[in-house]
Amino acid sequence: MRQRRPEAIAPHNPATRIIIAKLEEFLRRKRIRRVHFAEDSAAPPVLAYVTHFPRLYLPLSGSAAMEIAQSGITRTIRPRLGEAVFVPENAWDKPEWSGSTEVLTFLFGGKHIGISLVQHKGGVETPVSAIKTNIHGAYDGLTHSILSALMVFAADRSKGPLAGLLTESLLHSCLRLIKALPVHHTRKAARTYESICLYMQENFQTSLSRESVAKHFGLAPNHISRLFRQESSTRFNDYLNVVRMNRAKFMLRNYGMTLKEVAANCGYSDVTYFCRIFKKMNKGTPSEYRAEENLLTS
Repeated sequence: MRQRRPEAIAPHNPATRIIIAKLEEFLRRKRIRRVHFAEDSAAPPVLAYVTHFPRLYLPLSGSAAMEIAQSGITRTIRPRLGEAVFVPENAWDKPEWSGSTEVLTFLFGGKHIGISLVQHKGGVETPVSAIKTNIHGAYDGLTHSILSALMVFAADRSKGPLAGLLTESLLHSCLRLIKALPVHHTRKAARTYESICLYMQENFQTSLSRESVAKHFGLAPNHISRLFRQESSTRFNDYLNVVRMNRAKFMLRNYGMTLKEVAANCGYSDVTYFCRIFKKMNKGTPSEYRAEENLLTS
């Protein structure tokens, strides 16, 4: 009788192997009993995480308080092992990181999935340790369909066991993608550029600079500039302003925040500078943009 060939596994770097082991252990031993769904129904606080892509938090040990919007108000939850937090596109969350915890985070970008293992001992505002890996290239139809179903479930605010089952299915599908042999070999420069863009889209509300991003990725600032010229013909600062302006327009359309609050939530400490950049990129002031959008929806 012919023996079945073992599943082909791609060679992985140490960070990816650690994440695979953590995810396999969770899926083997635990079930997701509850899924918390974040919303955009209340204005985000300063330094909240918000992106145009859906995200998923999976606690592996300990717990950390997290602010999310639900039913028009800001709530504080404390997800633990056996629970998950799903943040749809344009929704927000703000982890407090006050206690010891270990969390797997997934960001489902348009061209790749970013996965991080955050290990936090508590006592400081932000985690000091994060192991990262990425699934590059457009992900397959199965993963996309599961993610779309979870998005519909979140929008309908449905209840029941289906949320946990869909989330577990999504995790299994991500694990399969990480372990599978790549179909296409993406250039290292393109992979690095995609990872930098994803990082900027997730952290645009902080005081990002070319130097701080270079330090995060262990690269020279000039190399960051060169990557943007080669891969997109766009300068670093131009791309950062586009990300921030897209978020600013969303906030102006959906929340009654002051211009100072919108600016702060988009990474601008100076509201005058924010208004100048907004007018330059959108041919009108933030107040004019808000008034025009209100007329269109009234």
